[in-house]
Amino acid sequence: MKNALPLLTPAAILVLAFLAAPAASPAAAEDADTPTFSRDIAPIFQRSCQRCHRPETAAPMSLITYEQIRPWARSIQRRVESRQMPPWHIDRTIGVYEPDPSLSDEEIALVTAWVDGGAPRGNPADLPPSIEWPDGDAWEYGEPDLVVEMQEDMVVPAEGPDLFVNFIADTGLTEDRYIRWIEVKPSKAGRPTVHHTMVYAIQDDAEYVGEDFFERDDDPNRRDADGNPVGSLLIEYAVGNTGDIYAENTGKLLMAGAKIRFSGHYHSLGEEIRDRQRVGFGFYPKGVVPKHRIVSTRLFAGLPSNRGWRNNELSIPPGADNVRHDGYRVLDRPIQLISFQAHMHYRGKGMELEAIHPDGRRELLTRIQNYDFNWQIAYPYKHPPVFPAGTVLHVTSYHDNSENNPYNPDPTAWVGWGNRTVDDMAIGWTNFVFLSDKDYEEHATAGAATGAGAGD
Repeated sequence: MKNALPLLTPAAILVLAFLAAPAASPAAAEDADTPTFSRDIAPIFQRSCQRCHRPETAAPMSLITYEQIRPWARSIQRRVESRQMPPWHIDRTIGVYEPDPSLSDEEIALVTAWVDGGAPRGNPADLPPSIEWPDGDAWEYGEPDLVVEMQEDMVVPAEGPDLFVNFIADTGLTEDRYIRWIEVKPSKAGRPTVHHTMVYAIQDDAEYVGEDFFERDDDPNRRDADGNPVGSLLIEYAVGNTGDIYAENTGKLLMAGAKIRFSGHYHSLGEEIRDRQRVGFGFYPKGVVPKHRIVSTRLFAGLPSNRGWRNNELSIPPGADNVRHDGYRVLDRPIQLISFQAHMHYRGKGMELEAIHPDGRRELLTRIQNYDFNWQIAYPYKHPPVFPAGTVLHVTSYHDNSENNPYNPDPTAWVGWGNRTVDDMAIGWTNFVFLSDKDYEEHATAGAATGAGAGD
């Protein structure tokens, strides 16, 4: 599918914002109360910025050293004060997440005081030890046990609409293996042109998944609207995302004979670019079966349709700024929820995930309140919550089709569900594991003993 409107990458947006901003004034004389880069600011950048802003990544500049950071001080101040950077678009008062790169109010105040004080370097002896970041081609969690590559280059023309493409590749696996970690890597040349890629396993996995709860993404014969095999989701790559590494004794299954589907979204950048993506897998040792198998599935918000529980019909009127759609799924067995991720398009504004307990109690788990289509972020719960059978997962989406939405290509258009970026979607991706009744009781008892709620 193609989209008639070119899309700025996050890197391009950052460049435009930063270049439009003047650098901070020359460093003022330091006093004891002024924060310094070496003592106060460098640790913040190491934790929350450098994973993306380092050489050979998609970020527009490296933010490793004082010399690299100093020219952007005023722009950095504005971006962190508005919470545009680091990208973390949730209501921070709801739940606790790990990893969480967002800055606390105190850290934002520290950056502001540093810039307003002249952005002094401080004593180099105060610098924390530098982090030895891998280069852009290195795998995040070590050398993979299996690498699967697209079988041909994706050629992105210098100009044109956004491109939505699919590539199928064999894994070559002759036995089932459980995945400990997984990571997607566009080619070095291709990184700036890849908006996101969904990676699926096409495998005959029907015995595991309960048809009454899940969409049959595991059915190897199911096809999408373009005739492509669908498969079950393994991971999504997007700018700012690294790979997924699973908690001990949990993992995903890649079956013997499985194929990999790369479902990519590309945009043109003014020159022809070729990309060939790879996905790397780190496996558990042969014969090891983790206790819990992680499942990824979608919760749809929308209007009732002829697709059963898939309420994936949207109606977003012209000019409307807060259009709500809802979706519900009843759990047929206990689960532990690992993470939540929203997927919408240009008009996406926010999404919430709520659990409605069997006793009627409602628990808001995550509120994504400043959704940005350029950042497809999964939010992992620090203490993954558990829910019994009979719990209802309730997802609510909000869309802004007004002229106040800076990303809106046409506020006068009615918008419905579709694959093009000028259409829209309302999908809540969830990662979770099934629990036995005994496991659920143990988790629930432990949570009650500590007083921990979802992600607390």
